[in-house]
Amino acid sequence: MKILLVNPNRYRQPPVPPVGLEYIAGDLSAAGHQAEILDLCFCEEPYRELDARVRSFQPGTIGITVRNIDTVLYPGTEFFLDDIRGLVSHIKERYGLRVVIGGAAVAADPERLLEYLGADSAVCGPGEGIAADVLTAVTPAVKTRSIYRRQHTHEVSCPRRSAGVDYRQYEKAGGIAGFETHKGCSSSCIYCIEADSLVSFRKLPEIISEIRGMAEEGLRRFHLCDSEFNEDLDYSMNFLKALREAGLGLDWTLYMKPSNHNRKMFQLMKETGVSLITLTVDSWKKCPLYWGDIEKIIFSARANGIKIVVDFLTGFPYEQEDTVKFYLDLFRRLQPDSVGINSYIRLYHGLKVTEIIRKDEALAGHIIRVKDDDGLLHPVFYKQLSDELLKELISDDPLFRIEGAEKGVNYCR
Repeated sequence: MKILLVNPNRYRQPPVPPVGLEYIAGDLSAAGHQAEILDLCFCEEPYRELDARVRSFQPGTIGITVRNIDTVLYPGTEFFLDDIRGLVSHIKERYGLRVVIGGAAVAADPERLLEYLGADSAVCGPGEGIAADVLTAVTPAVKTRSIYRRQHTHEVSCPRRSAGVDYRQYEKAGGIAGFETHKGCSSSCIYCIEADSLVSFRKLPEIISEIRGMAEEGLRRFHLCDSEFNEDLDYSMNFLKALREAGLGLDWTLYMKPSNHNRKMFQLMKETGVSLITLTVDSWKKCPLYWGDIEKIIFSARANGIKIVVDFLTGFPYEQEDTVKFYLDLFRRLQPDSVGINSYIRLYHGLKVTEIIRKDEALAGHIIRVKDDDGLLHPVFYKQLSDELLKELISDDPLFRIEGAEKGVNYCR
């Protein structure tokens, strides 16, 4: 069967290659299907490009990735679903083809997302191992919308097929290549749609082979696409050892959470080319051990000559001003390279933080709606910590940066 996989993400600050589609394309090809990727990131006339590819390739089904619902920052929030909905409508009305959506954002609210976009089916969670069954099952004879959920397995095989993705164009525009070592996250962050999801790890030889192939094409800068690198310490250490042995001469960046680390890990990171670590931190009811891990990670990174920046989410329900001030003073003492502060908490359907806020009418005054939408697909934020107070607490300290005021990500700054 011919299946066209479409990347509708045209956000370019920075542009992000459709790594997920590359894995799905490889999975479909391994199952005996013909899969092509149509990357619309740099396309000025997406409908024209889509029409041309549908006519030339003549797919039986089209898959569209939904990486993000919006930019998750305020102010200046950009909403992406209307552009995707336009593409879905165009495909169905002009060609009568069935459309399947997938991607990280689907987990936020698969039922409402499927209805809003007007697609026929949605894959919630990893698509590898299920994409072939879903995409071939969605035929014109199937009239009802359906949601498919795949459970993770212990080891995931993800062959990658990058044909159709121009990495040189991404590099010129400030984007960099990516790769995955695992899917899912065992942490219980109350604001994250991936919290408490089952974790599956990729086979190490497959990852190294994938990176080697991209390095042989001349790519050297990479960003890890995992939620956080250090989900499992033993696995992370084994990956770093295998990457060091491969000797690929990379420059790569990653995200970490305050757990699962030791001194040797940072030595291996340096030896394999890690140049930047983003440490994700939040202020929701943390124990002293959490902040102790943060201190150790920052010191270990700096001791090995690795830049480390902190993404700090704060301003949760019931937090006091003194609590936030305490954390900011802590960062002043620890001195990472920079601290990006986000005090606008994006609310999604089914999140623990959303439930907390909905149960207490006294918190309603802190809710900001970009557009009236009870289903929370359009951006809705909780804002307890005022911008004026935050600026006063920062007091022009260059260590801190208030997120949302400018676009971009840490590895591009």
